[in-house]
Amino acid sequence: MMSLTITVVIIIITSLSLYIIASNTIIGQTQKQFTGIIDELSESYDHYFKIIETSFDYIANNEIVQEELKSDDPYTSNGEQGYSYYSRAGQIRRLLLQGYSSVYMTDIELCGYNGADHILDNDNTYNRKNQQTVTETAEGANGRFVFINDPQDKEIISAAKQIKDLLTARPLGILSASIKKNYLEDIADMAMQSFQSDIILLDKNNQQIISTVTGPEEGIHGLITQITGRKGNFFTTVNSEKYCCVYCRSQETGFTLIGFAPMSVLRKTASTLRMVVILLIIFGTILCIILSDVLARGISGPIEETVNALNKFAKGDFSVRLPENRKDEIGEMNLVFNNTIVEVQSLLKKIVEMETANKDIEFQALQAQINPHFLYNVLDTVNWMARKKGEDKICNMVTSLSNIMRGSISNKKSMVTIRDEMKYVSDYIYIQETRYGDKFVSCIDVDDRLNNIMIPKMTIQTLVENAIVHGIEGATWNCMLEVSGEMDGDRAIITVCDDGAGMTEEKLQELMMQKEAKERTPTNTSQTHTNLGIYAVRRRLEYVYDGKALFDIRSETGKGTQVRIVIPYKENRRYLEDEKPGDDTR
Repeated sequence: MMSLTITVVIIIITSLSLYIIASNTIIGQTQKQFTGIIDELSESYDHYFKIIETSFDYIANNEIVQEELKSDDPYTSNGEQGYSYYSRAGQIRRLLLQGYSSVYMTDIELCGYNGADHILDNDNTYNRKNQQTVTETAEGANGRFVFINDPQDKEIISAAKQIKDLLTARPLGILSASIKKNYLEDIADMAMQSFQSDIILLDKNNQQIISTVTGPEEGIHGLITQITGRKGNFFTTVNSEKYCCVYCRSQETGFTLIGFAPMSVLRKTASTLRMVVILLIIFGTILCIILSDVLARGISGPIEETVNALNKFAKGDFSVRLPENRKDEIGEMNLVFNNTIVEVQSLLKKIVEMETANKDIEFQALQAQINPHFLYNVLDTVNWMARKKGEDKICNMVTSLSNIMRGSISNKKSMVTIRDEMKYVSDYIYIQETRYGDKFVSCIDVDDRLNNIMIPKMTIQTLVENAIVHGIEGATWNCMLEVSGEMDGDRAIITVCDDGAGMTEEKLQELMMQKEAKERTPTNTSQTHTNLGIYAVRRRLEYVYDGKALFDIRSETGKGTQVRIVIPYKENRRYLEDEKPGDDTR
């Protein structure tokens, strides 16, 4: 009876201890998960606000906006004055539309100190009550992007930026927008549903922006006093309910996000464990009553042996083994114990291998970042050594190669100006002229008015490369390569012409067929290069210029090839994201 009592007490104490440890572990992990959700929500807000700030910077620095705010005849959005699509007012309206979204904005306004006034709103009922406060705050920020929160306004929070002259830094006007607070609440609702929790978003002055807390808001200022540092958590009690509070202050906006999760919700994840522990206690007690005599007769010795093995195992001795020759429960337990040690050893080995693999991957990633810089440094060293020995031709070759590599590898922009593109072309032609000697001569004649037009990177260079590799290289006579560019009204015409080997009509038709690259079955490396190069140029021109660019190839066997592309200059200004608009007037 004493043995039974002791066994039951041990089972109960052990089960409760394991439950407390496991419950605390689960609750701790749940709290970490809740903290992670608050951090992710704060990052989501930062990302959302960064998008708005980027849109403001794009509009404020636009040349048309700068021109409008310095104009003596600005446009005023009074509902009576009209404007054309290509007028300055029309272009500014399209710029505002790019930064405006009715999903999370009620209005966006551009006001100039010269009287310019451009407004977009949801229902043409613009009436911002705190416009004076917005203007004063934006002017006080001296060109920085700011948020203005009126705690009494439950619907919007304002964003503003003072626009300055890009050359003189003279203040020109104010760009502002009203952001819907309910959109910020919707973002929070989607993130917090799983925890049935609430959030409060505070501005830099600890004034409430949004809150999903229902009921009275008393005690918020008391919570603010417990916020120290940028991140942290604390516990508080409201209406006899204990809450876990997690806060995160954004370094971008200075806003503080506070999340409130009821401890009852956090503990809910441990409720299943509690039921399992209760069932285990009941089952263990019944089992002890039934088997107490059997267990008392011969279990103490094997248990002691098992305990010793467990102690050795806990100290890191993986060589320990228990005898498996018994046919009873002890023998099965020993078998499980031995198998567990083997599995643990295998898992530890896999963990070590995974850590080694991760380190290799990290090293390779770092090496991939270093290699381009290493290559540039090597080229610079070769250039220096050649220059030191007076090998000017080698210096020029290395410099040209380095320029091409920097343009094609390091420059991540997909669009470049024709001026920059022609630099790549000049360097490439120089390398090939040096390589082929007197095989060909070149002539580059591009109108200076084309210099600032944006085109897809490596477009002209690809055409020049094809002309040399597939036209001049296959010719048995000295050839001429000509690259020209001219303006034709509102179009830019670029021509690459050679008097090399040319191509057959069949080959020309194959290049001009509208097929996907993967459908072509080239028979040699040269054919692959031509097809894919021409195909890539055509597809990029179609995409960038919305099908309005022209691409034409004329060739005759033994007489050479001419490739001509025609770019709509106005369409180029209108569609490209990083272009600079022209001098259209209103």
